[in-house]
Amino acid sequence: MTAPGTPDDLTVGLCALSDAVAAIGRPRFDDALLAAVARLIPVDHCTILCYSQAAGLKQVGGSSLQDRATVLSLGRDYVAGLHAFDPNFEELSRISSSRKVIFRRHDPARVAMQDYLRRFYTTVGIVDKVSYIWRTSDMAFYLNFYRSLRAGTFTDGEVALLSAITPLLTSIVRQHCAHYIVQSDINTGRTLPFVERLVELADETLSTRELAVCCRIVLGYQTDGIAADLGVRPSTVITLRKRAYQKLGIASQAELFALCLRNLPRLMRPV
Repeated sequence: MTAPGTPDDLTVGLCALSDAVAAIGRPRFDDALLAAVARLIPVDHCTILCYSQAAGLKQVGGSSLQDRATVLSLGRDYVAGLHAFDPNFEELSRISSSRKVIFRRHDPARVAMQDYLRRFYTTVGIVDKVSYIWRTSDMAFYLNFYRSLRAGTFTDGEVALLSAITPLLTSIVRQHCAHYIVQSDINTGRTLPFVERLVELADETLSTRELAVCCRIVLGYQTDGIAADLGVRPSTVITLRKRAYQKLGIASQAELFALCLRNLPRLMRPV
């Protein structure tokens, strides 16, 4: 392979990323993503996690070019409680309206607990990591690429390249996570979160209350029922509905249903 960042290398890598795009929503997406990035820069493992205050921390996927079972076990231990010692978790769990992606390289000096370093680095031969942390309205995402002793630490040039493709990588992973989350909602019968994502696709600027009102309209709630469910006055529901409809460019419940139907294919898992 040519040196990282050369035109030929970038062409190969970007073509490989198209395979990751094609794998969005499929069971082995993480394998396709890792293989694609490895065409650009040597990487050995990757993990994908999501976090919300309502649902907590979940592992969406993990892949390895060496030992997938080990990576998945590390993910389970991380979710089970050791994430509290990850210096990046503060950014992941912080409530914020910012959608900016935080790109960060592993720094052992930032880890206060030596047992954490031993479990996730030294005992499994991991020597370096780069991370991407970003939010949507109610969910934070955490994408990590790792280097083992075999490949050594990332060079400055490799870090710069991984930083440069941040918008592309995070967009691909965000789309896959949307499929994962929706499928989980469907499988567990959680109707409201599913409808929330349908409505949110129409306009991400809806306030939390406006989104809540629209979702309950889609689910067939009347004004009094929405007011009781949200603990507000019926007049407040009417005001929120008016504001939401203005943002969405609609004027009726039927048009809200139509918006949701148009967004449905964007959420469903590809066949």
